[in-house]
Amino acid sequence: MKNKNVVLMLEPRGVISSEGVDTMYRQDLYLKSLIKVTWGNPFNLVIFSGSKNNETSHRNGRFFFIKFISRPTFNPVLFAYKSLRQIRSNDLEVRLLVVGDPWESYWSAYLLNKFLRNKIPIQIQVHGDIAHPLWRHINLKNRFRFHIARNPLRNCDSIRCVSKNQKFNLISAYGLESERITVIPVPIKISNKSLSNYKRPRTIAFIGRIHEDRGTDNFIQLVESLNAVDKKFKVLIAGSGPGKDKFLAQLMSLFPKNRIMYLGYLSQLELQNTWKSVGVLVSTAPVESYGRVLRESLIAGVPVWATESSGVLDLLNVADPGTVKLLDLNKDTVKLIEEFELLLDIKVGSKFRNKFVKDNNSYALKLASSWVETIENSKR
Repeated sequence: MKNKNVVLMLEPRGVISSEGVDTMYRQDLYLKSLIKVTWGNPFNLVIFSGSKNNETSHRNGRFFFIKFISRPTFNPVLFAYKSLRQIRSNDLEVRLLVVGDPWESYWSAYLLNKFLRNKIPIQIQVHGDIAHPLWRHINLKNRFRFHIARNPLRNCDSIRCVSKNQKFNLISAYGLESERITVIPVPIKISNKSLSNYKRPRTIAFIGRIHEDRGTDNFIQLVESLNAVDKKFKVLIAGSGPGKDKFLAQLMSLFPKNRIMYLGYLSQLELQNTWKSVGVLVSTAPVESYGRVLRESLIAGVPVWATESSGVLDLLNVADPGTVKLLDLNKDTVKLIEEFELLLDIKVGSKFRNKFVKDNNSYALKLASSWVETIENSKR
């Protein structure tokens, strides 16, 4: 019997498998929401992904499974061909293709449609602020990717982005129609713990992917400047990425080992238990579409010090006054130290947390609804 009404995610680069339990949490939310909005004729959620490990598949009940069909790859032809074989062997009736980027993932979906000799609608998930003018100037790779994203974004059936400013940038840079773009942030697993009133430690934290896109050089500049006059603060790093070794080597050249805490990649649950060790979260990313970890920081009661970006400006509009401060690296060290001290003393209340929890609970349902809407619109 056919597996009817399948929403199929294609993820050739292996990002899904690398995020482990956090991915499973989100996909479970998406599945429950998808069944809810298609009640009476429920859809299946299936994911084909690359993986560095030796996983084969993960199944959660009748309506959901992840199949690891290759090593992480940038080859859309290979991934599309392997996806075709899996569709046929599992007898899947695919109604929608969901891809996580307008590059390898999109072209895998495009080629899969060609192999199937079918026209399955495609939704692109755009997480980064790739249309922001600064993003394309970070390096040549970004500039190249900015230009080759144009055709996929214009020709896909729908686009999901994560913030209003990101949507505006996509429309402005690529001439896209507003009605094809839906703003739906990524849902976060929120701890039931109430905000703590502990005295925060004298710690500056960098949390997330360690890559030049995240402003690692700017972070080094900041802590080097502060360290010139303050030898007491510590640096906490949580995350991994292609820039990890260089980043940690730079920190080691500035600080003794007892002032650096490197925790590696943390799941959301592990991160929830880490916030008590953070005094101020710093984000030096030149381009930020949404700032998920910035919101997690405020939810945990930790203030944010961040360079200006779309995501940060969006957060400033909804956060309690003083809990998010723009970081200007051109200021002198004395002024930067003063701002650091003010943030250490600021109390983060529950107003933002309470509103965010309510909004966060709606994101999965909105995404599932956008999938069904994309399918319905493709029939017209």
